[in-house]
Amino acid sequence: MSLFSDQRVRVIAEIGINHDGSLDKALEMIRVSAAAGADFAKFQLLKADEMYSPHAGTYRNEAGTFDIREVVRAGELRAGWLDRLTAACREAGIGFLITVCDEAGLEEILPYRPALLKIASYEISHLPLFERLGALGLPIIFSTACARLGDIEEALAAYGRPEQACIMHCNGSYPAPRHIVNLRVLETLRLAFPRGVIGFSDHTRDPIEAPVGAVALGARVIEKHLTLDRRSPGPDHSFAIEPDELRRLVEAVRETERRVAAGETVPIDPVLLGSSAKVVQAEEEYLRGFAYRSVFTRRAIRAGERFSRENLAVLRNGQQPPGLHPREFKRLLGRVCPRDLEAGQPVTWDSLLGPVEG
Repeated sequence: MSLFSDQRVRVIAEIGINHDGSLDKALEMIRVSAAAGADFAKFQLLKADEMYSPHAGTYRNEAGTFDIREVVRAGELRAGWLDRLTAACREAGIGFLITVCDEAGLEEILPYRPALLKIASYEISHLPLFERLGALGLPIIFSTACARLGDIEEALAAYGRPEQACIMHCNGSYPAPRHIVNLRVLETLRLAFPRGVIGFSDHTRDPIEAPVGAVALGARVIEKHLTLDRRSPGPDHSFAIEPDELRRLVEAVRETERRVAAGETVPIDPVLLGSSAKVVQAEEEYLRGFAYRSVFTRRAIRAGERFSRENLAVLRNGQQPPGLHPREFKRLLGRVCPRDLEAGQPVTWDSLLGPVEG
């Protein structure tokens, strides 16, 4: 993977949705990320209609309870932003990185000729997206919160280019308590997927502790959420780090690199080391059920109509029960729908059975 062919650890400042819909704030966050020494300023290419059905409901974390589609829509990049953000990154001397969550976002970013794309944890079951990325030959970084080893293996198989993938250990609790960080999972991922690069996306409150431990264990990429003010309202500010903390994080990563290269021992708190088992933590079960994807109807489908990419979608579940795993998506295409299905509903095995006659 040419972008990570040297041993230098890359630091990603995850701006995400913490620009709060303000282009000026987004541009300022690029500037502070560059000034802190981060390698990438990262955004998210969100599309509410391609992520959740209209019936997805509300999401909760420590910051409160939110209408999930309103949160996503508020985080969508406005028209013309991509031009401004990519130009600002070039001017600041920092890499531009963006998370794509669906095929529509992928097609939107392709004209910008990205050298690398990020895939969020909750797209790990979106196998059609991984297949498309693999067909394009684009290197990817993808996070693995709430995932099992089998989920990662299936995503990599769909992608088909393990040597071009950076697999990020990640926790799905925001903020992540120290006892579920389990940095030893980095060693498990390196053994299980030796052709890929291994990294760590940190959601703990401390700006330095877990990332330093991850670098000492061989992580080649470190990602951390950034905010200009942790007191800002919104779901992702409270656990993010502020600009001065980002600077300290970058300095700590570079010092840890030096110590590792010199053969020095870097102490890691045993609580952070934890277990090497890549399992779904109890704290992650809610988010796995809420944010992992399955097959939904995109619009109402009448009995006798054939399933197609126009009437089916791979969406996050929200508060709705899950539909079929996205691995079944291609098998459904062209199949005759046996009964009327409402818009925005999960497609289950029962959906594929004809109505029972009395």
